Amino acid sequence: MVDYSATQIAANRAALYHWFALALFAPPTETEVTDLQSGRAQGLLLSLAATPGAEHGIEAMRRVLASGTAHGVASVLGAAHARLFYGVGAYEAALPYRSIYTSERGLLCQQATAEMERVLRQHRLRLENTVCEPADHLSIQLEVMSQLATRFAEAVEQGESVLASLRTEQADFLSRQILSWLAEFVNRVGVIDELGYHAGLASVLLAVLEQDLAYLGETPSTNASADT
Repeated sequence: MVDYSATQIAANRAALYHWFALALFAPPTETEVTDLQSGRAQGLLLSLAATPGAEHGIEAMRRVLASGTAHGVASVLGAAHARLFYGVGAYEAALPYRSIYTSERGLLCQQATAEMERVLRQHRLRLENTVCEPADHLSIQLEVMSQLATRFAEAVEQGESVLASLRTEQADFLSRQILSWLAEFVNRVGVIDELGYHAGLASVLLAVLEQDLAYLGETPSTNASADT
């Protein structure tokens, strides 16, 4: 028997984690804003609104997306991203690194960074040469979850014992490496994001990840199966 629903769910989860990773790593281009306003990405936002706790965040994102042309919105979001996540222009920032929220003095490149570097080696993952960020950047962590979900989808035919260990692996990484500090980051973004788009995005991410952790904690028997 092949659990087709588990395969599709894992593939969808991988794609969603990848989308969040990109959304928090760089601001959307004009083309991507157009897609968020009226394309497939708009459909994704509408579907995410059904996630418990995500509705208000999606509303905040859509208000900004509807506030102007794709070109204008992309320009505004680019400036907001630079201010929020890098402190460009001496603005107060919400730095997206685990070390900031878990180290005693709130500094970059602390124990959390070393832990993520070990995780990357453990899973035989490497950062692209163009990525010049500490390993505990939120987007990098989300991309690792995307890769773990992809591996789960590929392993469905190998048997339930393999799947159980891979589910546990994902749950442990999500809980320890991301959710251990994400709520504090989300609160920080919510306080300083005057525009509201990134605050909405961050709150949606938290809601989705909390639901995903609950899903990973379910027993395999709760998933539907189909005969080969």
